[in-house]
Amino acid sequence: MSDVTVHIDETLTERSIQALSDEIEHYSAVEHVDYSLKHPHLMVVKYDPTRMDSSAILAAISDQGLHAELIGF
Repeated sequence: MSDVTVHIDETLTERSIQALSDEIEHYSAVEHVDYSLKHPHLMVVKYDPTRMDSSAILAAISDQGLHAELIGF
């Protein structure tokens, strides 16, 4: 498993960040999505890199109409 940290440009409400987390967790290669309401611009996605790459995670967020960047790449 690998982790990727994503910075989301928009300020998300508790409801919208939970909905985004749920959407990303629907991907079979994603094991878990973690976020903190204290830092609503950051999300950590744990995923299987043999089945999905980090750019697909970024695309999944963009598909929700959000703007985001991968941190540390």
